Amino acid sequence: MIRTAATSLILFAAAGVAGGTSETSISEEARMLIDLTRETRKTYSLVTWNRVTRRDGTVIEEWSAEFHDGVHHRVETPRDRLIADCARMTGTYVQMGSAKMINGATVARAACGVQANSIIQSARVAGKRETRFGPVTHLIVVDADSIRTYDVDVSGALLGATISDRDGSLRLVSRAVSFTADVPPDIFSMESLGKSAVPERFRKSVRYPAPTAD
Repeated sequence: MIRTAATSLILFAAAGVAGGTSETSISEEARMLIDLTRETRKTYSLVTWNRVTRRDGTVIEEWSAEFHDGVHHRVETPRDRLIADCARMTGTYVQMGSAKMINGATVARAACGVQANSIIQSARVAGKRETRFGPVTHLIVVDADSIRTYDVDVSGALLGATISDRDGSLRLVSRAVSFTADVPPDIFSMESLGKSAVPERFRKSVRYPAPTAD
């Protein structure tokens, strides 16, 4: 998936963060888990509820969604849509209601699993936990600007996530509210971006319990 604390995990693509490949201090267990998220060929649809804290203190709660099938990935928020080919590392991001569009590997690096637009300084596995959708492995990733945690399903899907500044200020908490082993038809083309793939019941003003950084 995707992804800054400004709105939701996907916006590393929108921000145009410079890509980086040098990674240090990553345990072998963590590396294997990161690779699983980036290389999975499983099929799933995932809807999350997100609590975003902006730097001015404003708190926003909203939905986001990810769809994965083979090498194809799609991410949505109320304002953003993107598709990516995770084998070719190509993708397209669009900001709905504007002319903003980004094409290229930056989009794919943001969308395909643990985002790869920031250089990882350290990563480790911090045990397992139970969720309403089954067991997940808790992964902690540190880069120059943030501390990110992920709850990784056996499929490679990210069922939960947090992003904090390096000083510990929490920016994003994301938790799954729906997780199924299928995807809607015809949702990975440029033409498909004109219509949301997220079921309407998840796009309404539903008040889910506020996600917590447990």
